[in-house]
Amino acid sequence: MKFALPVILTTLFCAILLSGCGAPAATCPKIGDKAPDFTLPGIDGINHSLSDYAGKPVVINTWSTSCIECKKEMPYFKDVVEQYGPKGLVFLSINTQDSINTTRNYLSQNGYSFTTLIDLKTVIYQKFCCPKNADPNTFFIGTDGNIKSIKIGSFATKEELVSEVQKIMP
Repeated sequence: MKFALPVILTTLFCAILLSGCGAPAATCPKIGDKAPDFTLPGIDGINHSLSDYAGKPVVINTWSTSCIECKKEMPYFKDVVEQYGPKGLVFLSINTQDSINTTRNYLSQNGYSFTTLIDLKTVIYQKFCCPKNADPNTFFIGTDGNIKSIKIGSFATKEELVSEVQKIMP
């Protein structure tokens, strides 16, 4: 009897450990992997999916109006969109914390007109394995749909951003 409890506990412990075996592990996309598809509402009232832009180079940037570093790099994205948008670049600006009205007002006040999506349910964080509330994050997707580069944190210069964009342009 005195050995029954340790045997039962050991058996239970092993059963718990083994129960996770065979369960699919969550995979985080990395450079070279296919970018995970997602669908988010835009401030334009339309749902946008990454797959809508298949075959095009795509830059995805997460941000919020409370993020100082995010706001500091916004003019770089504006310039890049003006320069590379006519050449086929798609820029998806994803606000992760603010309402549609707050986001729309901020963009309008600052003269930003890029495609902006709202993600209050942290879909993008889950799909790309970003730490929650760790904006900005920027993902560079090639025309083949694969992740070519990932930038966690803000860009120090516009030239740094342009260098990454040039790597995904056809």
